[in-house]
Amino acid sequence: MGLSASGLRCTYSHQDAPAVDLDELVVDRGVCGLVGVNGAGKSTLLRTLAGCRRPEAGRVRIDDVDLYGRRRRTVVGRLGYMPQHLDLPKEMRVSDAMAYASWVRGVPSAEARTRNPQLLERVGLSSRAADRVGRLSGGMSRRLALAVALVTDPSVLLLDEPTTGLDPEQRAGLRGILRDLDTAAVTILSSHVMEDVAVMASRIVVMDAGRLLHVGSMDDFVADHGGPERSAEFAFLATISAARA
Repeated sequence: MGLSASGLRCTYSHQDAPAVDLDELVVDRGVCGLVGVNGAGKSTLLRTLAGCRRPEAGRVRIDDVDLYGRRRRTVVGRLGYMPQHLDLPKEMRVSDAMAYASWVRGVPSAEARTRNPQLLERVGLSSRAADRVGRLSGGMSRRLALAVALVTDPSVLLLDEPTTGLDPEQRAGLRGILRDLDTAAVTILSSHVMEDVAVMASRIVVMDAGRLLHVGSMDDFVADHGGPERSAEFAFLATISAARA
């Protein structure tokens, strides 16, 4: 299982420069961190990789199947996508949100009835299954968004700023959940917080102004660019600064 993008270009009418402009990206199994400052193009890239935004140019492939091509339906069910904001009716119950997400993604009802309670248990929301979505705290909402992304048991999982808006305790809890995910999946975790990425990802992609500045292993990235203290944060800032010089 692999995810790749080539010749990818995404533009918005209100911007002069493309939001995403990359030649090639290949991501294999394991957790890959996608880092960049706010506005770097991370969310647009993830939406495109998730099949939610058709690019103006280029292709996205899952196991050599074009995500926007004629065989799209054969691979789209393998994707799990956690956006920054989960748009669900506030009056919907948590259990109903899971059932709805499963129905939308084509999960058989019998499978969903068995799997969804397990997912809520996995993210620590079993006791909140009957609660209204609008009554959840910020941390609970992010955990629900993760559970929704997992309803298809995806082999490609895309997580957009999963720890945004959480306090330190909530961030640590969510990081623990993400670390326990099946490493057989291709997982891309986007963040502008290097601390979150450094503890979870074995590979890193640095993005700025829609372009990829660095792709490689986390260990090599820190060793080569992290300075005397081998700091992931230092390595990230040094890479951005060098590209803008």
